Amino acid sequence: MKDDEITIRRSQLTEWAESLIHMNHHGTLVQREIDAGNLDRASHLAERARKRAWKMLNELFGCGAEKPEGYSEPDFSDTINEEKEENESQQAD
Repeated sequence: MKDDEITIRRSQLTEWAESLIHMNHHGTLVQREIDAGNLDRASHLAERARKRAWKMLNELFGCGAEKPEGYSEPDFSDTINEEKEENESQQAD
């Protein structure tokens, strides 16, 4: 095997394929919700797709993918705080 080649388990590839299918499905649902005027639901679905994409991106970096030139980590501190509050609210119910 060459220095720039890696081995990826079939199960990992399958997991990534499933994530892409879900992200695509979320995109379709987001568009439908926007068309129906359900912007809160569209926002929720878009956030779910973003989280899947972010998880997959980090997994790809973990497997050796190179970060693009100029790449910088986004600041999701607001999102993290919102998620924490939402989880705490759900636990209180």
